[in-house]
Amino acid sequence: MTPPVAELRAASVRAGDRFRLQPTDLVIRSGAVTAVIGRNGSGKSTLLGVLSGELAPATGTAYIDGLDVRELSTIELARRRALLTQETQVSFGFTVADVVGWGRTAWRGTSTAAEDETAVAAAIATQDLDDVRDRAVTSLSGGERKRVHLARVMAQDTGLLLLDEADSDLDLVGRRSLDGLVSEQAAQGRAAVVVTHDVTRISHLCDEVVLMRAGRVHAHGPRADVLTESLLSAAFGVPVRVLGEGDEMIIRIA
Repeated sequence: MTPPVAELRAASVRAGDRFRLQPTDLVIRSGAVTAVIGRNGSGKSTLLGVLSGELAPATGTAYIDGLDVRELSTIELARRRALLTQETQVSFGFTVADVVGWGRTAWRGTSTAAEDETAVAAAIATQDLDDVRDRAVTSLSGGERKRVHLARVMAQDTGLLLLDEADSDLDLVGRRSLDGLVSEQAAQGRAAVVVTHDVTRISHLCDEVVLMRAGRVHAHGPRADVLTESLLSAAFGVPVRVLGEGDEMIIRIA
């Protein structure tokens, strides 16, 4: 059987005497968009940090492509997963093309290095950044900077894409571009994990949902099974209404 693209087995994270992530088992499969939703402080970013190998669990193990992330070098990890965190900043005058090119760092010296220029150009074009490719990233708006980093992880070209609130700062066009990137990742047989607060929007995009509550996975499964009024109301601590279904679904506080 082909191993899942990412997996947690009894993985937990502590902060002093408090669990930021309760011992958690989770499987992320290829060919799917998995949304991670929940209240602020529910453990969404912590979960993503452990999945990515950026955050070491206090107990348990994280796997990518069936391999213990602790046994993977930084370069090996970067060839298997691309991560966009909330706190991504560029303090110096690097150009858009420079920053997007960082996504190819892990492939230097490999047979795919010949594809660097093509991959960078395609990523810049997909995020509609051709007109600013030679400008300093520090001169751009917040939404433009976010699109630069989306292009960077796109150029990285990995089987697992991990996005932590990548839709923040984006306008409607930017969000449409992001949704296209995530959908294409899944259509290519790869995996995308998306942390977001825009529950209605992600309900139209995702295949599976991980619903977090107080540092634990409250529910995980196909979107139709998880995006229910009872589960959402329990996780968010307020009455939640789910109107319509499928691409017509609207989720709001009652």
